[in-house]
Amino acid sequence: MDNTTDPTLVNNSSVKVKKSRLRTFFRYSYLTILHILSAIALFLILTALAVQFKWTNQNGSIDVNNRYFSENADRYNQGFKTDSLSIAKDEYIMFRNIGILAKYYPSNAKIIMKAYYKCNNVAVVLRMLDAINIKMKDNKSYQKELAGIKVTSDIKTLSIYPWANCREWKEFSNAVKADRHAIDSVSRLTGVESRFIVMCLVGEQVRMFNSGREAFKKYVSPFNHLILPTNRGYGVTGILEHTALKIESNLFDTKSPFYAGDYFQNVVNLTDSFPELVNDTIAAHKHLTIQRLIKRGDHYYSYLYTAFFLRQFQAHWVKAGYTLENQPEILATLFNLGYQKSKPKKNPEVGGSNFKIGGIEYTFGGICYEFYYSGELQEFFPLTGVGFVPVPELEIKNKALIEGIKLKVLEQQKEKEEREKEEKKKLTKSQS
Repeated sequence: MDNTTDPTLVNNSSVKVKKSRLRTFFRYSYLTILHILSAIALFLILTALAVQFKWTNQNGSIDVNNRYFSENADRYNQGFKTDSLSIAKDEYIMFRNIGILAKYYPSNAKIIMKAYYKCNNVAVVLRMLDAINIKMKDNKSYQKELAGIKVTSDIKTLSIYPWANCREWKEFSNAVKADRHAIDSVSRLTGVESRFIVMCLVGEQVRMFNSGREAFKKYVSPFNHLILPTNRGYGVTGILEHTALKIESNLFDTKSPFYAGDYFQNVVNLTDSFPELVNDTIAAHKHLTIQRLIKRGDHYYSYLYTAFFLRQFQAHWVKAGYTLENQPEILATLFNLGYQKSKPKKNPEVGGSNFKIGGIEYTFGGICYEFYYSGELQEFFPLTGVGFVPVPELEIKNKALIEGIKLKVLEQQKEKEEREKEEKKKLTKSQS
């Protein structure tokens, strides 16, 4: 008997097995997909029913801090006062609160300060602090410090600098603001920070607060000019006659230790004079330099010679390896004492003339230092951090201005020559 397997039967059997497996795969795949789709449909139906019958709604609750939220909302409603006294008190509370917060969370205090400088809105910042204070309501030491904030009746005018609380200070400030254009013009031309210039003006003028109320009212209160010639010097910054002449000399004397550079020779018009404004017999007033200093109005030349003076001190110290850029008190001391006291060294002394304001004694350098860093008038004469702009920058930035000054000098020289010719003709004609 032949036991050999028929190949045809084997092949047919293999094909049947494969077909059976394939049918099984498709059947299970179909059933799986069908169940998945059914499950999705059922989920959607149940979700729709849940929404319809509000099965998913959760019971709400009142926030534990609701009372604080309500109090804070009412605090800044339409009844929130915005008069100047109320704003001053609110600012005081705001800064005190920020200072206390800085001890606990300095990063949050910094964020709030940035917000204040950006929006300049006290109410907004107070709301931010209220949000902080809710979070800190259980911090007993923090709450105790907040409770210690007391608002006094004189909070509006309170300053740590007594001279800024004098009634004359506001009047003086208005007079300085009126000269802002002249001061800014000088600052741009010379590269001397405007606050440095005003600092010297403050040192010279605030001592007049004690010169008698009637004298102060006569010179300062009308705001049309500051105090001019005094026994201390000329112009609103009190520059002495010999000092003014020395300032001019140092502009051109390249061998002088105070020589600041060729650029400054072109910044001043030495042909400017105002003889028509001199109505006295004082010999010094016939000098063109003094005429420029005592010219009333915007006091441009007083500020210009002040800036030259400061720039020349800086040049002297830089040549010796030092800088006065961040030492306003030394600049002011030298401005008050003069060239002979300019001795560059590591630890210079602050001083100058002594005087009292409101019974408190100051030195010239000391009062100027206080003003410079006090923040008073900073919206008009800011602290820039750059006391002296480098000369190469000035030459580029002020090229057009310098050309204008040169052109004016040429025009004045031409007018002078023509005037002299006319006078010579008249003299010759009269003699003949």
